[in-house]
Amino acid sequence: MNLKTRTAAPAAGLPPQPLDLPWVAPPLHEQVYAAILEAICGGALRSGERIHQDELAARLGVSRQPVTQALTVLRTQDFVQDNGRRGLVVAPLRRKFFESLYQLRESLDPMAARLAARQHGTLSPAEAHALLERGRQALELGELGALTRADMDFHMWIYAASGNPLLAETLRLYWHHLRRSMAAVVGPAHDRRRVWDEHEAILQAILAGNEAQAESLSLRHIRDAALRVLQSLPETGFGPDAD
Repeated sequence: MNLKTRTAAPAAGLPPQPLDLPWVAPPLHEQVYAAILEAICGGALRSGERIHQDELAARLGVSRQPVTQALTVLRTQDFVQDNGRRGLVVAPLRRKFFESLYQLRESLDPMAARLAARQHGTLSPAEAHALLERGRQALELGELGALTRADMDFHMWIYAASGNPLLAETLRLYWHHLRRSMAAVVGPAHDRRRVWDEHEAILQAILAGNEAQAESLSLRHIRDAALRVLQSLPETGFGPDAD
């Protein structure tokens, strides 16, 4: 449609008619990227596991080209890496990287919770509680990929609720790395239930507008998570199941 084409003006006093944009599927290589990223973050492709591009293409029902394009992006984001004769592998879980990442979260997550509590009057309790319910359901069903996705979505909701768009923009990619560490470090069931109890307590403080409590609970949650993850990561960076 030519944007310079003029249409009849709406009648006086009537609002302009809404314009509907057609839904367009993402380019194929972006769909492939999302599928491989989900496999890595959800634990279907483990740290150190060799990447067979032809096999991935067959499993996804696509040609090799979009797989190659997707893996190029994933390489730049440190989800996969070249490993000499073994070719392309899922990148190792480097303890030092996650130490730095949790240091970043110690600063940003409590701030996000405090800002979200400040905005509590504008938030949707139903939406927030639905996120909690999704996490607890994944926990009960033992669906690891869904559980780590729910964890990410809960925290992304807090970043969005803070009203600071830079928080979500800064942490979104890093949260995919965090999902990898969560999938690799699966603690006892009571530990996983405690995580979601902590989420609920943080949410209650946010919805009550209690900035200090939301900030304090968030900081404690991040420090507990850091301790749990970092002490469980292998020294070599690769998990014991890598082939």
